Amino acid sequence: MAACDEVKNELSSCQDFTKCPICLDEFKSPKCLPCSHSFCCECLSTHIQSSCKSKMAPVGFRCPLCRDFIPSENISVTPSNWANDFPTNDKVSKIAKITGDKLCDACKREGEEVEANQYCLMCEDKLCDMCVKYHRRFNFTKDHKLFLLEELRKTPIMTEAVRSCLAHSEENIKYYCKYHSLPCCATCVCTTHKECNDIENISVIAEELRTKDFNNFCGEIGDLETELTVIKVKVEKNISNIEKKSVELCDRAEKLYTKILQHLEKQKAEYLNQLSTNSKECIQSLHENAESVCDNISYLEHCRTSLNRLKEEKEDVHYVRKIHETRKKITMLKDVYVRNKDTLNSVKLMPDLEEYNPENMKCFVSVGFRDEHNTSTPICVDRHGMEFSFI
Repeated sequence: MAACDEVKNELSSCQDFTKCPICLDEFKSPKCLPCSHSFCCECLSTHIQSSCKSKMAPVGFRCPLCRDFIPSENISVTPSNWANDFPTNDKVSKIAKITGDKLCDACKREGEEVEANQYCLMCEDKLCDMCVKYHRRFNFTKDHKLFLLEELRKTPIMTEAVRSCLAHSEENIKYYCKYHSLPCCATCVCTTHKECNDIENISVIAEELRTKDFNNFCGEIGDLETELTVIKVKVEKNISNIEKKSVELCDRAEKLYTKILQHLEKQKAEYLNQLSTNSKECIQSLHENAESVCDNISYLEHCRTSLNRLKEEKEDVHYVRKIHETRKKITMLKDVYVRNKDTLNSVKLMPDLEEYNPENMKCFVSVGFRDEHNTSTPICVDRHGMEFSFI
């Protein structure tokens, strides 16, 4: 239950238009956006800078509440200064203070205490039912905006800045200086623009704009909008092409990777098969050589045995004849050994297979693509510098 109450309190605070929707605290120098939502100047500035951080040449931002696009009042300055150019909404600060005391301000001035239930935004007075009745009857107050006090905190209040002079917020715009192309008030005419000869009444300028310049101005906007729309379409098309090409290249890379693995598996199988065959041949040759060596050793043992028997031989002829025959055999055996010595010592794996030592083997020098755009056909170069393709 405590969690539910906490959520309800948070929702109600978000609907309280006398508090900043970003920091949820009392307004500090509130700034009003064209969408009617107000924010602390510092909170709004932080939001603007965060929104524009990743944009190139930003010209506006989205309202934190309604997400409407808000154009900058002055795009020639940095986004960190945009918040200062929006009108200050002093009314929301005053509303936060007046909702505590619910007595009619008009009656209090007459020494009476009557409970108020409405508030006049123009007069900034709380009014009771009777005062509201007369407020609506008088000609100069009949158009004033009245709000129920209980709904006042839940109503977005915009500041009335559209009529105010840019230089003197307390005065309304009445004139237009053509020389400076600037709307101004009576004070401006008497001070800043006192030497300007081309000052017109605001109603005259409004009529000129309606009849002459309005269509041209709309045409300029339309032309620029068309040009930007074309750029937008091109950008979106480029994004689509990049995404499509990226998918194609990823797919091609996967296929190339698979084919390289298949090629390596094939090379491995060929190498192992050749290694097995060659190993068997080498081992067979070594076995044959071992048998020959064993025969030679047996031959020498036979000769040694014959010589040992001659130690007790008493007959000279027989002794000399046996020595002569044994020396002749040994001499012939030496000749055979000398002729076959290199062959007996040279049996080993084939040189090509030794070059395929896995520690030294380099199957590919490079892998790339080759066609007229150098992007489609995969080409590999093997360890011998020969090109081959997987296609």
